[in-house]
Amino acid sequence: MEGDPSVRDEGDSAEARPYRSHLYPACLPCKRRKSRCRTTDSSGICIMCRAHGTDCIYPRPGDNSQRGSVALPRKLTPKSRQARAAQPKKRRSASASLHSQEASNHAVDTVSPQREFGLQIINRPAASLEAPSCPPTHDHFSREAFPNLVGIVAEAGDDSSHIVSPAVAEDNDVLESYLSTVPDARRRSIIRTDPNSRRPVRPVLFNTVPRRPLGVSANQSLPATKCEFIEKYLEPGVNDVVDLFFHYVNICFPIFDEMSFRHVYCTHKENISPALLCNLYANALIYWENSPSLRSGHYPDIRFIWNQANEALHSELFLSPGISTVMAIILNVCGRPSTSMFGNGGMVGTAVALSNALGLNRDPSNWNIRPMEKGFRIRIWWLVLIHDRWCSLAYGTPLHIHRAQYDVPYPTMDDLCPPNASHSQIAAALVFLSLITLTELLGTYLQHVYKVSESSPYPPETSSVDLERLLTDWEESLSDDIRCIVLRGTYLDAPGAANFRLAYLAVKLLLRRIQLDLDVDTMKADDDTTSPFYTQAQRAAEEIVHLVKELDESHCRGFWIPVHAFSLTSATTFLLRSGLRRRNARSNAPLNLAKDMVSTLRSHRNRFSWDLADNCLATCSDLVENLSSVDAGNDSLSAVPAFQELDFCNPPFLDELLLGFPGLSDSVEI
Repeated sequence: MEGDPSVRDEGDSAEARPYRSHLYPACLPCKRRKSRCRTTDSSGICIMCRAHGTDCIYPRPGDNSQRGSVALPRKLTPKSRQARAAQPKKRRSASASLHSQEASNHAVDTVSPQREFGLQIINRPAASLEAPSCPPTHDHFSREAFPNLVGIVAEAGDDSSHIVSPAVAEDNDVLESYLSTVPDARRRSIIRTDPNSRRPVRPVLFNTVPRRPLGVSANQSLPATKCEFIEKYLEPGVNDVVDLFFHYVNICFPIFDEMSFRHVYCTHKENISPALLCNLYANALIYWENSPSLRSGHYPDIRFIWNQANEALHSELFLSPGISTVMAIILNVCGRPSTSMFGNGGMVGTAVALSNALGLNRDPSNWNIRPMEKGFRIRIWWLVLIHDRWCSLAYGTPLHIHRAQYDVPYPTMDDLCPPNASHSQIAAALVFLSLITLTELLGTYLQHVYKVSESSPYPPETSSVDLERLLTDWEESLSDDIRCIVLRGTYLDAPGAANFRLAYLAVKLLLRRIQLDLDVDTMKADDDTTSPFYTQAQRAAEEIVHLVKELDESHCRGFWIPVHAFSLTSATTFLLRSGLRRRNARSNAPLNLAKDMVSTLRSHRNRFSWDLADNCLATCSDLVENLSSVDAGNDSLSAVPAFQELDFCNPPFLDELLLGFPGLSDSVEI
């Protein structure tokens, strides 16, 4: 290059940057190449970078370290600006268009020097790679103004970000130094933690991978068609359905930032993921009767709408999976009425796999993204984890997420509540945060439930006292208002409070069952009724019955996590188990409570359309009637010797008694 006369003239000109100038250090690629860094008076890119086709980036002022520094664009000198301004308009517009196209194709994003970050980023973070694929049609559409649009808009690009294994993330420094010298090389996106952080965390590395299988086009016609069909079906009440969702669901289970979503929905609805919209509409239909304007109209076929939403979701999952797909799965699994155990369990596993691939399991607190986007990623991760924990308890399947595999902090009140939040929004946010911590406690208990390998040291053996202390410490950590909901069952009118109270009682019943099993194994006794934890487990089941009896119409028509229906069944079956043990007693309180549970659930189902009652009624109603008739016959025929000789503990007799109730003869332990 030194033999080129044109280069020599440019370097010797008065306006060019002098060689070895301390005021203008060499760019990072020239430093790596150990080559002379020169520029012309009409361009902000040095000659060597133009020749190699690399990005001409410079270290931060005052930063002497080369590795891991954030690059700044070269600032033009006053004469350079004048020379650029003197260019013809057509040439300038073409140059600007070309520069814009090159910037969109490069993986490295320059950072504005006016903005300070606690994190240094080379290339674009994963959340930014999930950019909207559809260009905005209005001038005021701006992701800068609404950073929570990530995940809401449809993702139809050919490539997507995918997290790289931490085992190979350290290799990125060597690869980056090489790729910087290769023209048009595919670059990686690495998120470095703050060097001043006390936590020794490895870099988070994202790679660009094809979004869909080879040969499959980005055709979103099926989800879009399903969404349009649902909207036509619900007209003219589509906007009322959206209002129902935010009033009853999103306030208790905050999937969206309401302000951001409503802005896009009103101005750029065509850019929203159609599968996400389909599942939002279907999720809100269970609250149809709560709207005065919708109640007077034709009640839609919920199952038909859910089938359309499921087809749209599966199509997007195959064509263009992304964060919007994770959000659609959250809405799908949280939808009511819940009828598919296999489908929901598979969807939860898919959501966990996608979340891990998108890096949602990593703490974004020190990432170079906006605070609202950090809160969005944190919130979505905890919603996925809530589904994983409670579906594991309900469906009897092991956990997909383990505590050592994520470091995401809890959401804050600022993440959940807008600045002008109402009293109901604040109360709902407090309940949601308490539900998250309770879900973490549930995960600890479930590890003991699903441990089947004797040789595995994890989870470590824990005594009943230690397990009890975990629940006690959690109760002590709650605020006064939340403690009243949990321990006394008051303030259930707060959004999500009744659902939270049932969740707490379900965890308490699970703890008593675990303690009972540990105590029986220690005593090596055949009769577990002698254990003190048996009575405590029965009391926990009774508390669930009392909660159900206290529910009114506003509670039944409010928000519920659908898998809590299995907690009602669990409490009823334990009461039936206790009732069979008390067959010779004068009063059979557990059996009477089971009868009260079934009758109350049937009343709630008929009067308030409470779908959570369906599972318990289908499983236990006929069994309760059968056992009640036997118990009544026991009182009237107690003087008959033939009836007294019946052995209620004889397995063949119980099999005949429970005939027609598959699986219940196994679930009721005698």
